[in-house]
Amino acid sequence: MDNRELFEMASSFRKAIKDAIDSGDLHEVNLLGFPVGCCTYASDLLQRYLFENGIVTIQMSGEYGNGWTGESHAWLETLDGIVIDITGDQYKNKSLKFTMPVYVGKRFDGFHDKFDLHEPDEYDPYRQDQSFENRYNIILNYLR
Repeated sequence: MDNRELFEMASSFRKAIKDAIDSGDLHEVNLLGFPVGCCTYASDLLQRYLFENGIVTIQMSGEYGNGWTGESHAWLETLDGIVIDITGDQYKNKSLKFTMPVYVGKRFDGFHDKFDLHEPDEYDPYRQDQSFENRYNIILNYLR
């Protein structure tokens, strides 16, 4: 699958999350400020969707800076190193100044490569609970 197709899938999924929130169907506290503070939750959901469409990813996360002024972020990467990030624009008004709502490309983009990375998190289709399943199914209803 090429980057354009990944971008289209990620964009559609982000729109589905936003539409589900705006409609009131998705009212999980962890997603209400979407995209702000939602990177791990959104990445988990997108990872499941991509997996079900034959695309294996790992979840990457990291820290930038220290203490109260530090930032953390999470995103997905394909096994060949392509970043898929649907919440990077939460940093548009912060020092990192990343404005792209959906990014698909290399990690060395001047944003994702600034983070001190944690160990990657491989996808496990059996680790989700019923709350996750409910969120995921609501979002699927908004995919067009």
